[in-house]
Amino acid sequence: MKTASTSDKTSQLDVAIAAARQRKAAKAGNPNTPKGRGSNAEKPARTRLSVEEKAARDASREAEKLAAKANRDRLRAEKKATRDGAKAQPHLAKVMKAAAKLPKLGERAQLLFSEITVNLPAAEAASLALHLNHFNRANATARAIGSKLEEGTPVRIVGGDPRFIGMTGTVVKAQRIRCYVEVAGAKKPVYCFTSEVEALSTSKAATA
Repeated sequence: MKTASTSDKTSQLDVAIAAARQRKAAKAGNPNTPKGRGSNAEKPARTRLSVEEKAARDASREAEKLAAKANRDRLRAEKKATRDGAKAQPHLAKVMKAAAKLPKLGERAQLLFSEITVNLPAAEAASLALHLNHFNRANATARAIGSKLEEGTPVRIVGGDPRFIGMTGTVVKAQRIRCYVEVAGAKKPVYCFTSEVEALSTSKAATA
């Protein structure tokens, strides 16, 4: 004689079997249910390209690659130019600051300077600058040897601090190789080497 527990287990088993049969029947009757591996389900046929289509496809891919590479190269070049510009900017600022300290050229000197810088190549312009520096140094040495500065001597400043080049003044203190020149508008006497000034006659000092 079956016990109640055994009867319950048998009833549950029957229900499970019935449910499994129903699922299997529903699956078999659904034409959209995908079949597993190894089935004979038909696969869509692959489209075969002609030789011309393959060539066109390959050419299109190559063109896309070249365009992408060109774009990357352009971006790298722009970044490099930006970095180089940022690096060069401080140096340019120094150059502009130095240019602001240069003495003003007279009309004749400005014309000569413009003609030289426009018409001479960089190498010849650099050589000319060296020759001019040597000429000025030789003249300064000659002035230092041939002239004796004393207090009260009127002079024109021809070297040293660019702010005072071309200005005239009066020697207020003279030493063997150095002197102090009182210049109108300066807060204190300008310190110069004797080679950086040239003595003026009284008439020249009056008209300077």
